[in-house]
Amino acid sequence: MVTTNTINFKRIAEQATMQSFLNCYLRETQNFKLYDQIPDELLTKITLHKKDQALIHCELAHLEINLYVPLVYWSDTGRHLFSFPIYYCNFGKNQKLFEVDYLLFVHLIMKELSMEYGGDGTVNQEELMLRVMLSRQNVETYIRERYPDTKYLYKMDMDFIDTEQALLFGHLMHPTPKSRQGIDESDAPLYSPELKGEFSLHYFRIHSSIVSQGTALEHTASEIVRNQVMEDSSISDELKQMASHTDENYELIPIHPWQAKFLMNKPKVKELMDKGLIESLGQHGRCYYPTSSLRTVYHPKTNYMIKFSLNVKITNSVRANKYMELERGVEVKKLVEGKIGQHLKEVHPNFQVITDPAFMTVNIDGEEESGFEVIFRENPFKQYNSLNATSLAAICQDTVEGHSSRLAVIIKQLAEKEGRTTEEVSLDWFRKYLDISLKPILWLFLNYGIAVEAHQQNSVIQLKNGYPDQFYYRDNQGYYYCESYHGRLNEILPGISEKSNTICSDRIADERLRYYFFLNHLFGLINAFGTGGLIDEKKLLAEVRIVLESIKVPKHSSSELIPSLLSHRKLPCKANLLTRFYDMDELTGSLETQSVYVEIDNPLHQKELVTDASK
Repeated sequence: MVTTNTINFKRIAEQATMQSFLNCYLRETQNFKLYDQIPDELLTKITLHKKDQALIHCELAHLEINLYVPLVYWSDTGRHLFSFPIYYCNFGKNQKLFEVDYLLFVHLIMKELSMEYGGDGTVNQEELMLRVMLSRQNVETYIRERYPDTKYLYKMDMDFIDTEQALLFGHLMHPTPKSRQGIDESDAPLYSPELKGEFSLHYFRIHSSIVSQGTALEHTASEIVRNQVMEDSSISDELKQMASHTDENYELIPIHPWQAKFLMNKPKVKELMDKGLIESLGQHGRCYYPTSSLRTVYHPKTNYMIKFSLNVKITNSVRANKYMELERGVEVKKLVEGKIGQHLKEVHPNFQVITDPAFMTVNIDGEEESGFEVIFRENPFKQYNSLNATSLAAICQDTVEGHSSRLAVIIKQLAEKEGRTTEEVSLDWFRKYLDISLKPILWLFLNYGIAVEAHQQNSVIQLKNGYPDQFYYRDNQGYYYCESYHGRLNEILPGISEKSNTICSDRIADERLRYYFFLNHLFGLINAFGTGGLIDEKKLLAEVRIVLESIKVPKHSSSELIPSLLSHRKLPCKANLLTRFYDMDELTGSLETQSVYVEIDNPLHQKELVTDASK
């Protein structure tokens, strides 16, 4: 019998760390050779005791070291599965093999990168190593604590919040997917979705003179807070009386309790508290549940989720809401409620944008953002509608034991139920998915010049009888309006982008949509089918080509997105490892300099796919 005492959680976390880190390195540097046939006696020693006879060789030229990685699964979409241990040896004739633990492995890769890009071999190693270690430690904690739940983490039918709290490994193509800098170990069980965290909100009573708010609704953000307080039976009569606006000069603002502590230590906030303009009321009311982003919280009975500023460094960035993002949420709501949204609903009724229609914050002199920024997000997953709503990331996530996923569980159960092969079911499932995701996303982009940052975690699907039925896009950060469409959009919504700063060059819009939806999202989904042994990845890549070739591009569109996907041998791809290596914050700076992009092979342009498509 397998128990928590017989599972080596530390080893699982270390191997998951090495797998993600190495896949990033291979994709971003292309510094490897693939051997299907083992070429010499040395390599034969590595794979002699292994079922799989393929091997990846990385030559770390600056260090004069060879890395040898036994291969379990080679992926057309770029996320390979490895067999452990990994080995290394020094250059030279007298080659002796040594096993590589995860710390040495990461150190070798970082040292090689530093000598290649940083000159002296020491640039940026400490910060990246710290994040890798934090991420590995967190993964180990999550899988240890949640191992008793594994039979519930990957089942066919799941509730929305259960899937949001099931991402134990995080982004599978990121070198530090679960690094968090700022949350103490003692606070982690309260605030971490992976540990099934839950907590009451911290309320502040703030003078109206320093409160800003915006809304695209008939009611204000203050009224949303008031209604949620009044409807909460666990909130005291005293707080409800404050919420009922007996004193018109003050507003209630809910804040994440971690952020509340952070804010009350800021000198300017202390000064405003001393003046009586800000009063801390403490935590009150029902418990909310952190979703996969950590800073957005959910309750099945409320009309709105709440997205907080959280001054914690998560993977790449400090997760503080920017003021232009607050305005962007209001702006997108107006677009969705207007001509564009109505047109989208008519053409693609199974595609829905989850909007962030209201916000409130506190103005503090000399600060663009005070840390009090609160965004109210529509909650389409109330009570019974929460069943089988799941982010795509949760569908594709590796299981704790590895080499499977919730997607594989679903497809295999459907195949057994329907008396069909997993390949047949996979094709039908994937085609339905393209109908509710790729087609409406490209329709919105080509007709109105609006690109969405639909990576796997921002994309929620609702399953019906195991198959994709409804697609939801969420994230007020992730919108790009093509510059060439500005005039048309401004006619629909005068003054568009003046406050939200969402207009960008057509090239940037192409680049971001291509990476986030195709390279991250769709290719990641195809990879989950492949690694689960459900269907050959090439067959699903061919389906993507068929859909892309069928799309009629409007004459007024100058986008190079579809031609690049169909015809280019190389595509620009965000380099998560190099972005981390250079310690870049993806939420600050210009769009052109927020992250590193590199050229990778285009899996849609493989010879077999292009030949088949031309028949």
